[in-house]
Amino acid sequence: MSAAFIGLGHFDEAVAAAKKAVRQNPLYPAAYRCLAIALAHLGREAEATEAAAGLLELEPSFRISEWTVGRWLAQIYIDGLRKAGLPE
Repeated sequence: MSAAFIGLGHFDEAVAAAKKAVRQNPLYPAAYRCLAIALAHLGREAEATEAAAGLLELEPSFRISEWTVGRWLAQIYIDGLRKAGLPE
């Protein structure tokens, strides 16, 4: 749900959905990724950085460039990952 909300630009709803997903399964990297993106777009930098750290804890080798290979992604996702401070 969070990824869909991000695509629609509904970042508050994306944060709520991602936080719910993290609570339900704290070992699900996609939840942290969506949380970092949505928080970054809301300008909540400290929280976005914390979510990015959670993602990197689960996937230490995560790189934006590798994650986007072979995927069609709206620029909004990539921009959010960058704003959250995830490595290129």
